[in-house]
Amino acid sequence: MKWLPTKVRPQDVPADSRYVPRGLDDARAPAVSAPAAASEANAVAGPACVVVSADERLVAQCAEIAVAAAVRITRCDARELGGIDARSPVLWGADAAALAAASELRCDVLVGGEEQAEQLWAMASQLPLARVAILPGARRWLGEYLGLRGMRAGHGHTLALQATVGGIGASTLAFLTAHAGTLSGLRSLLVDLDPHSSRLWQRICAQRPGGIGWEQLRGSGGALAAHQLLDTLPQVGGTSVLSWERGAFADGIDQQLMARLLAAARQGFDFLVLDTGRAGHPQAQTIGHFIDRWVTLCDAPGAAAGEHVVCGQYGRPRGQEEGRCLGGFSRSPRIEKAVSRGQLIDAFKSRALRQQLADLRLLPDAAHELRSAA
Repeated sequence: MKWLPTKVRPQDVPADSRYVPRGLDDARAPAVSAPAAASEANAVAGPACVVVSADERLVAQCAEIAVAAAVRITRCDARELGGIDARSPVLWGADAAALAAASELRCDVLVGGEEQAEQLWAMASQLPLARVAILPGARRWLGEYLGLRGMRAGHGHTLALQATVGGIGASTLAFLTAHAGTLSGLRSLLVDLDPHSSRLWQRICAQRPGGIGWEQLRGSGGALAAHQLLDTLPQVGGTSVLSWERGAFADGIDQQLMARLLAAARQGFDFLVLDTGRAGHPQAQTIGHFIDRWVTLCDAPGAAAGEHVVCGQYGRPRGQEEGRCLGGFSRSPRIEKAVSRGQLIDAFKSRALRQQLADLRLLPDAAHELRSAA
């Protein structure tokens, strides 16, 4: 697919996440991105941590803590650290702490027993970025630390969209942005978290494709595997969508289910778009642990703090602070006609819409890097 419009933007305009396609030649059979292919094995395996120690008892203690935090643990020696994923936390046992302090190898946590506490705190003074976990007293803290790192371990860039008021096109923009990621070669997922909307599938397509929804996930229990989401979620034009089959029950998603879903989705997808509905989501704190960027949609310039998009107009409103107002988004007659036909992706046939979405620069930098490599 040819991505750039006939009229190229001036060179001084940043192009970090532009993706303006000319048509829909391969929209229904998108290419799999290089990052997605490279990370597929890690996505299936899930988050992991590394322990560097020859102390069998200490390694066993760390393994118990990691398993409770739903994090895989790998034991290795210092010579093997060069090939470890940079997102995996590295734990150094007290028996190997001297090597960590004497080298430039990464050290996230120094771990040992109470009899080694003095030694570990002395080593920590030489490693200002390292934390100290004295077991067994620090078992709970270490478990929470590994669990949180595991939740954030996924490579998927996560964008959350919220609106100051309802009915201004947040769900429409959320799907268009997610599908733009698909057209850019990213493995993309739209997650419906709007507690007040029951019309997402009606706006996207005339007939819901086969696959699981929130109803099935709510009764799943246990951990969610990234490869299961990839295989079982319904897709529209290659873009995966998680929503409700009937009605609006997003307020029935508990904190644990949401955390498990987002953690797994970040492992399996390159780009996640969260449609959170109106500002003040009941699970905003949980969502905040996983997102990389939060953008607000409003109906008037200056009506929202932080990064925001003004709905109902095209282009950047005059006088708005650079970097805060990303631009405008207007639901054109072409979009509404595509919705009425049950084929929202047909709206991408509009060059003006493609340019409008590109100017908002909501896609991650990886989209531009993939195009540059191609």
